[in-house]
Amino acid sequence: MFSKIFLKRMITMFIIFISISFGVHAFMDTSDFQEIAIPNFDEIIPLVDSNKYTHQKSNATAFNQQGFFDDPVEILTPYGTVYLDPASLAFQVVNSNGYIWSSTINTDLPGLPNTFLRRVRSAIIIESFNTGVTGFALTEENLFENNTEIQTTIITNGFHSLITFGRSQIQIGLYVTFGQDSIKVEIPYDEINESGAYKISSIKVYPYFGAVLEDQIPGYVFLPDGIGALVDYKKTDPLISTNYQKEVYDRNIGYNLEKNMNNFISGGTKIYAPVFGFVHGVNQNAVFANITGGAEYAMINLYFPARTRGFTTVFSEFVYRKTYRQPIDKVGNTISLLQLFSNPIDIQIEYTLLENEHANYVGMAKTYRDYLAIEDSNSSYQAVPLRLDAIGIEKSKGLLFDRTTVMTTFNEFREITLDLKENGIDHIIGSFNGFTKRGVTWSAPQYENISRRVGNQKDLESLKDALDELYFVAEYIKASNQSAGYNQYFDLAKKINDQLYTYQSATDTKYLLEYQTVQNVMNKSISRLSNYPIDGVLIESMGSLLYDDFSNKKYLPDGILLYQELLSNLEMNVALYDVNAYLWNYIDAFYDFPMYSSQYITFDDTVPFLSIVLSGSVDLYGPHANFYPYARDELLRLIDFGVYPSFVVTEKSSKKLQETGLESIYSSKYLDIKNSILTYHGFVDGALSHVIGSKIMNREVISNGVIKVTYDNNVEIIINYREQAYNVGSLSIEAKNYQVIHINSGD
Repeated sequence: MFSKIFLKRMITMFIIFISISFGVHAFMDTSDFQEIAIPNFDEIIPLVDSNKYTHQKSNATAFNQQGFFDDPVEILTPYGTVYLDPASLAFQVVNSNGYIWSSTINTDLPGLPNTFLRRVRSAIIIESFNTGVTGFALTEENLFENNTEIQTTIITNGFHSLITFGRSQIQIGLYVTFGQDSIKVEIPYDEINESGAYKISSIKVYPYFGAVLEDQIPGYVFLPDGIGALVDYKKTDPLISTNYQKEVYDRNIGYNLEKNMNNFISGGTKIYAPVFGFVHGVNQNAVFANITGGAEYAMINLYFPARTRGFTTVFSEFVYRKTYRQPIDKVGNTISLLQLFSNPIDIQIEYTLLENEHANYVGMAKTYRDYLAIEDSNSSYQAVPLRLDAIGIEKSKGLLFDRTTVMTTFNEFREITLDLKENGIDHIIGSFNGFTKRGVTWSAPQYENISRRVGNQKDLESLKDALDELYFVAEYIKASNQSAGYNQYFDLAKKINDQLYTYQSATDTKYLLEYQTVQNVMNKSISRLSNYPIDGVLIESMGSLLYDDFSNKKYLPDGILLYQELLSNLEMNVALYDVNAYLWNYIDAFYDFPMYSSQYITFDDTVPFLSIVLSGSVDLYGPHANFYPYARDELLRLIDFGVYPSFVVTEKSSKKLQETGLESIYSSKYLDIKNSILTYHGFVDGALSHVIGSKIMNREVISNGVIKVTYDNNVEIIINYREQAYNVGSLSIEAKNYQVIHINSGD
């Protein structure tokens, strides 16, 4: 009798364990729990002025701070006469305003030491490793190093110099040519010779072009940090002890010992585009720099006055080699090694000289937009589209078995969509993440068949009919150890020290795939997914994750070319998250568009450089509005920057995502956020529905906290970030609100 009772109890406990493991919540239903509330839309909080906004700039006149070189070589070019200093290879040109642009500082200033003057005059500064000594000592050389030889030849519209540095005997070729309104600087890879013991680490190119002494010239530096940032010229601040330096397209991740790459992140926002610029007199004189060759290995440097004898200067630097730590045993001991081969960099920088109303960050953005030549949007929407991301299946570890949680089915997502459309949202762009049996986190990189747990083909067709566009979400760069479709012994990319790129989480481990495998798994997946009624794919990681695969001798340029080839061959729409500039021509939508700069204390303004560049060409969607700290301010920012709203939605409570790879999603249940979706979208639609498919032509700070954005369809939107109403002529813009003006009609 006792044994039977014991057996029954054991069977009951086993059933409970199985139920819990498979997500059958028979004993505690949390589906009716109220989720964390989203901040009230009607809450009007005071404007806290900071560098996350754009401020009015001085209209003071910029006067020349230096004269012409002594005994320069004069070169006739389409831009006019170029004055070349043959000793330093510095140049000067004069724009139509009579302003002298110089690639070096005023060397007649008193008190500057000769070592500093030699450095700032030099067109090129190189750093090299001495492989003849232990520790790979780093050496810096400029053109005034003893025994340096320069052979300069005047060529059509410019000059070519062959430089042999005195200490290292490294030889490089430099081309500088002048166009109608541009200056092109090139250092071809095949004109670099490192025949001796010294091997190039990096090359700095015209590091003091446009440098300004303290605040003697009004204006600012533009940095492509996040969405864009400005740094005003100012007096020396001894508290600023560190210069700004960031790698283009984020940190190069192939040279570290980090066992969990989730920890290997850069501070602040990243650089999405290889550009920078400087303004001498707002709406007077400016230079916009576009790195057209070698951007994968470039860094943007901004030197502050406290570090450079009072000068502010911005320039590019190119990394040819790095040292790295190589493990030598399982205990963790390492040795320092030097990258033997050089990164194959053909340096190309195009400086565009801007004047008058174009001499500002807006003019720089429009210049870059013209350079990229992205096709105009063909959007036919009459109202702002809503991006709605649904979560289907998610997996997690159970006590005995893996647990499956179904957050939203195809039919449930369809009902959500229809309900929103019945309530006035005309256009919804839907994405479905977690449509396979392995769920959101564990599916990568194998996406072939939909799971019956979320629905069948007919259900998917009904969902597609309810949406304007439907995307499946997939990850082809990172592979989960809980998935299939790849070989963990042969298909994984490696760092230079032969370690795998490993991303560890509480529920799984992911690896970066070698590029050939990325191509194989993506092509196979797309072939299968194209049989389903979807409009496109939303690909994770591909937009921003660039890496070397040293084990297969595939490097950053190879990765870019592969991504471009894969996307150009797709016969369906493509959306990417967090997208770098080299893929902007290949996407239909940009998800999780950056809305801020890094907001370092040294920054003065945040400006929407990226959104000006992409306006009228690519649909931009912001981060999920579920998690806005102050909804009203964030929605005004969407309107200011021309970015559409986004939400992540589930039918079930997000509490079910606890202890999964999606536990950061703390508010997604549709019934709880429905009113926020309708209110937020309606607020943004009231402004941006008037400018769908249009380009931003100007952005003006009327007063600090009040912005006017002008589009090419003759519509202006005035945004008031202030907590009080603001009057513009006869118009009164309410607190934390906006006004749309149709210029032709006067409405």
